Amino acid sequence: MSALAVGTVTTITGCGAIAAPIGDALYRDGEQRYVSSATTMHSVIMAIHEGDWIVDQGSYGASPIPCRIDGALSGYAFSWARVLEPEVLDVEGAVAAATAAFEDAGMTAQTATYGEGDRQEVNVIGEGGDVGRGVVTIRPAGHSIRASAATACFPGDASALSDMVFGGEVYEGASLRLPAVEGVDWQPRFYFPEDTSPVYFTEDGTPIDPPPSVTELPVAPYAD
Repeated sequence: MSALAVGTVTTITGCGAIAAPIGDALYRDGEQRYVSSATTMHSVIMAIHEGDWIVDQGSYGASPIPCRIDGALSGYAFSWARVLEPEVLDVEGAVAAATAAFEDAGMTAQTATYGEGDRQEVNVIGEGGDVGRGVVTIRPAGHSIRASAATACFPGDASALSDMVFGGEVYEGASLRLPAVEGVDWQPRFYFPEDTSPVYFTEDGTPIDPPPSVTELPVAPYAD
């Protein structure tokens, strides 16, 4: 199992007997699903705030996670999260922007509020479309907004897909090559080979500031 995926399992059923793609077809399947989901979530966070969002706890979103299909650990999924801590937090504005962005992406959106005072959080939940389930959690007392997404479980070997995403057998330091922030200049990216990818974090996990600038993305050697 790939190092980036150890200890994280999502259980989703209902995919039936769909044949799992392998080799280049697996990479292209994963790329299409990741890009579609990540592009939708990018539109959501940019609708709320056009600026830099922090990648939360390593959840860049391009690392395949093992998941279960009809009880068998035979699929992969993606988990994505971004965080914003604005000096001034407009709760109603953030709710309206997130709701509109989810609906523009063909998703259904609803709002749920939990707790009161310092413990209050407002959630905008989007379901359907290319994302599966996206949630924007607004915590007024903490002046923070967290956007997250969890896709469905798709047929395919998560470990084999991880190795292709990172250009070889995944090792512990591979996560250092995943961007630490997402801003207006974001580009969908699903290939992070060791020899041509910059490092965005130090060994202790601290984001490099300023982050390295990438003008030309490496091209994955997998057939269309």
